[in-house]
Amino acid sequence: MNDDPQNMPPTPAEQVQMLFVRNEGAIRAFVRALQPALADADDVLQETFLTVSRKAADFEPGTNFVAWACGIARLKVLENLRQKKRANVLSEAAINALADESPASDLTGLREEALSRCLEKLAPKSRELLWRRYSSRQDSDEMADGLGMTSTAVRVALSKARAFLRDCVSFELKKA
Repeated sequence: MNDDPQNMPPTPAEQVQMLFVRNEGAIRAFVRALQPALADADDVLQETFLTVSRKAADFEPGTNFVAWACGIARLKVLENLRQKKRANVLSEAAINALADESPASDLTGLREEALSRCLEKLAPKSRELLWRRYSSRQDSDEMADGLGMTSTAVRVALSKARAFLRDCVSFELKKA
């Protein structure tokens, strides 16, 4: 019998890890759609990888790996949001609705291109608010102080900008 490790078939954990690496782009896009803050999305992606590895025996080869991994990722996003207890983020219901509405395969380059086009259509003030919230990670009070607005006005403007982007991306994807 040959005990050479190079000739051994991969373990279930190694198999799902290889599938994860091959499909990382789709899984990452799914996570980013639900968790816009880049650092949090990266944390969620790492936690998803670890959980996928631990639960490798639960995956049935031949079934849709991306759907299985994205199901785990959805739970990790919700867990992350509960741990952070952040204000101004999507509710659990909204996360679930977005995840149900958008299969992982739709969350590839087409969605990113649509989002880019829609961001260009936003008013400069709205783009600045989104940049401050998601890139600079400012809360509504910090944004209000920096822009001479009330915190309520900032939250309303962010809500309108998010709604515009959601509708615009949806429209752009239907055109594609």
